[in-house]
Amino acid sequence: MNFKLRLVLLTCGWFLFSVVLLGSLFYYQHTTVEQRTQQSLHRDLATHMRDDSPLMIGHDYNPKALKAIFHTLMLLGPDFEIYFLDQYGQVQSHAAPKGREIASHVDLAPINQFLSNASFPILGDDPRHPDQKTVFSVAPIFDEQQISPIGYLYVVIGSEQHALLAQDAWQALFPFSPILLLLAIALIGGLSLSLYVLVTTSLLRPIQTITQQLQQQAQNDFLLPRTFTAQVPELTPITKQFYAMAQTISRQFLQLQQQEQQRRELLMQLSHDLKTPLSSIMGYLETWTIQNQPADPLILTAQKNAQKLADLLQQQMTLARAATANAKNTVAFDSVKLSDIIDEVLANVKPQADKKALRLSLSLPPEDTLVADTHLLQRLFTNLFDNAIRHAPSHGRITLRVQHLDEGYAVQLFNAVDPKAPTGSLGLGTKIIRSILMLHHSHLTTRQSDAQFEQAFVLPLQP
Repeated sequence: MNFKLRLVLLTCGWFLFSVVLLGSLFYYQHTTVEQRTQQSLHRDLATHMRDDSPLMIGHDYNPKALKAIFHTLMLLGPDFEIYFLDQYGQVQSHAAPKGREIASHVDLAPINQFLSNASFPILGDDPRHPDQKTVFSVAPIFDEQQISPIGYLYVVIGSEQHALLAQDAWQALFPFSPILLLLAIALIGGLSLSLYVLVTTSLLRPIQTITQQLQQQAQNDFLLPRTFTAQVPELTPITKQFYAMAQTISRQFLQLQQQEQQRRELLMQLSHDLKTPLSSIMGYLETWTIQNQPADPLILTAQKNAQKLADLLQQQMTLARAATANAKNTVAFDSVKLSDIIDEVLANVKPQADKKALRLSLSLPPEDTLVADTHLLQRLFTNLFDNAIRHAPSHGRITLRVQHLDEGYAVQLFNAVDPKAPTGSLGLGTKIIRSILMLHHSHLTTRQSDAQFEQAFVLPLQP
């Protein structure tokens, strides 16, 4: 899921959640305030009804007083329901229509809270709707001794008719509910779209432009134009830092190019200065061995060391070319087959292996195509086999194993170790291997034991 879609979904979801939460809080607060107001406004309603006329004659209810109370109820309107409760909360009399079922008991806990002046709203039982709570007014009824209440005048504020009228009012608004719903969806969608457009134009699109410019200039030695910093204000500090970094990288590239040019000139001069006298020495030594048979062991040793010096010089030149190939843009990546390269290399190194009676075994996958530089891979495997042949004992075995992995081809080269084999002093062959692998975004790992030497690396499918 990309950032744009996440932004739209997050905006819509958060706005919808906020609307539901705020609406619920508003409804709760509105209901609570209305209940507190109604109950505070009619706090003494039951007391006034009780005091208007005596409700008790001895231990019985006064019929005349009840009639006066119901008359008062008619004057007050249908928004109140009056109940006479005994001291245990049992409903003794009420003003409900005949045949209407009501609860026979009212919980006394809210009544006691009301009489103890607890904070409003206090919700009590509604005898007509036992599963609902409502605000009320209550007054205790005492006998002639005024010792303890023998009952309560219980007035429900907000009668059943009030609830039905409110329900009818909501139902009257129901035909407009789809319109309100569509309006809410349109508002939420409009806000989300506005935020999306704002973020896209102010952030995402400039970031995409900066990324494209960096990708283009990365191929041009990071030579960024001055207009690169002319971005939206939010990204100007970042672009200025990128511009300063690009200038530093450009200066470093220039210094590296100058140093590389000087090094190449020095190597060419060194090659010319060394090759000419070395070739002359090797020619004299070869002529001496031909003309004087049997050859003098000292002359053979000198000829052997001269040949080794020539090989080291050639390896040094190859290492320099491999290390500078990327800077000179001479690395040509193309689709190649490992089997073709390995077969060609084996054909070249087989004479050296035959001199030591070495057996070469291969294990290649059916599919071995990757993107790489053909000449560098040839040089890579040539140096690998040269190292293996140099250190392997006579009549030994050299095994090359290539496995196809998700990230590329895992290459392993095993050979036995001859303790008497020459080790060399400069290790130029290994340096060449590491330089070529670095150009292909890989690295060499080696493991050596008393009996075996392993060289391993992974060639990526796409460097």
